[in-house]
Amino acid sequence: MLSGKNGAGKSTLLKIIAGLETPEQAEIEYSGESHSWKTVIRSIRKNIIYLHQQPFLFSGTVLSNIAYGLRFTSLNRKQRRESVIEALEWAGLTDVATQDAKTLSRGVQQRVAFTRAWILKPKVLLLDEPMANMDHESREQTSLLLRRMKSSGMSIVVTSHMQQYYDGLADQHFHFKRGRLVP
Repeated sequence: MLSGKNGAGKSTLLKIIAGLETPEQAEIEYSGESHSWKTVIRSIRKNIIYLHQQPFLFSGTVLSNIAYGLRFTSLNRKQRRESVIEALEWAGLTDVATQDAKTLSRGVQQRVAFTRAWILKPKVLLLDEPMANMDHESREQTSLLLRRMKSSGMSIVVTSHMQQYYDGLADQHFHFKRGRLVP
């Protein structure tokens, strides 16, 4: 978990890790060896998914949003359909599967985005303020999904001001202040 005030550098760090922004200078230790940022990003990018605090959904149903990324896998049509049905059940989204994803509440939209990420089985999921602007019930449901993701072996890096929803989820907590990690 990454915490800190607005502007402290949390979101920027996530975007750098995801390869969406380029650092001024960086050296990364990965697999016990020191590498340049560009080398590491090229090799790990396919194992990382970044989700912004405002869920980006495509026009269309919840089902089509969740299925989208599977089009670029080696799964055949039947396997993709089975995976989507499993994902809908996993996330508790079966009842809204045929609804337009963009018309749903913010909390449900975020669950759709999480599920679309989960179905691709990334090794690392980067979440920038995933529970911002959600009601209490949506936060509780989202917290449950995050716990399920973690128990499936996925590493999750979260930025948040709401630490109470991540109790028991975060193995490590880092605090940012003016772009630096502080003890």
